[in-house]
Amino acid sequence: MKIAVLANIKEDAPVSPDDPPGRWDDLDDIKTVEAILNSLAELKHDAKYFPGVIHSIEDIKAYAPDLCFNSSEGHYGNSREALMPAMLDMLRIPYTCAGVLGMMLSHNKHIAKSQFKLADLPTARYMVVEDAKNIPESNLRYPMFVKPAFEGSSIGINESAIVNNYDELVNQIAWVIDTLHTLVLVEEYIEGREFTIGILGEEALPIVEIFSPTGYYSNSQKEDFASEVYRVCPADLSYIQTKEFQNLALRAKKVLNLEDVCRMDMRLDNAGNPYILEVNPVPLMYPDPKQASLIYAAVAAGYTYTDIIRKIIESAVKRWHLQ
Repeated sequence: MKIAVLANIKEDAPVSPDDPPGRWDDLDDIKTVEAILNSLAELKHDAKYFPGVIHSIEDIKAYAPDLCFNSSEGHYGNSREALMPAMLDMLRIPYTCAGVLGMMLSHNKHIAKSQFKLADLPTARYMVVEDAKNIPESNLRYPMFVKPAFEGSSIGINESAIVNNYDELVNQIAWVIDTLHTLVLVEEYIEGREFTIGILGEEALPIVEIFSPTGYYSNSQKEDFASEVYRVCPADLSYIQTKEFQNLALRAKKVLNLEDVCRMDMRLDNAGNPYILEVNPVPLMYPDPKQASLIYAAVAAGYTYTDIIRKIIESAVKRWHLQ
């Protein structure tokens, strides 16, 4: 097949002096694009990279791909991951990963949580805050966890994200708003263990447990390859716990209309109850298991990087009825 690889790489980010810290951390490294292209070539596909921006549309049309491998994060907007799927839908070009609806639901974390509640999936109680001086009344219990409602790669999550009283809550909400100019999601903090679960097609991969000195994954930890954060896969869980987590991840994938590949972040509280934190509809595909949880889990399942790309392509081909 002829496959167009779409991504937004860090080197091409439209950087501005007004950008908040970590503004472009969720964009791909060029090594990721090269690894995807190499795997597609190994699978005997004709593949070419195009930046995931509107200026690429004419070039993509001229290339006339059978399928787009979409790894685009987008640059602007609260639903920026939905930008390329929307344009590809208008062009009637099939693509991997979620469509517009799935991308929008996932990137807007508060809306994803509302969908989880409607589907009776366990998620921490929460509220949405627009103004640190006008925090809604709620019965949420401390400690709470404060984060942006729209960002990925733990952007806007620092070492003060856990708050234990009202003053800390106000200060942290104000910091997030002042730094990122965004809506804020406040959740009851789930004390316990943190996990992430990758899904390839309809297969839930082995579970990765994340160990962090802060008890959660901050932006600085995620972007620092030398941080004290480490992962273990497969996680030390019972068979029943593992299946429960994997089934919840598969249900959440369906609820949010996700496709082909995604990753779920979850926690297990001290009483043994699982909770879905959030979902990544375009998980990191950096070709190093030490840095990318999805790749780590897939390798633990016995897959090579090329196998991962193959399974994503096969899932999309089946879904779009291309063969």
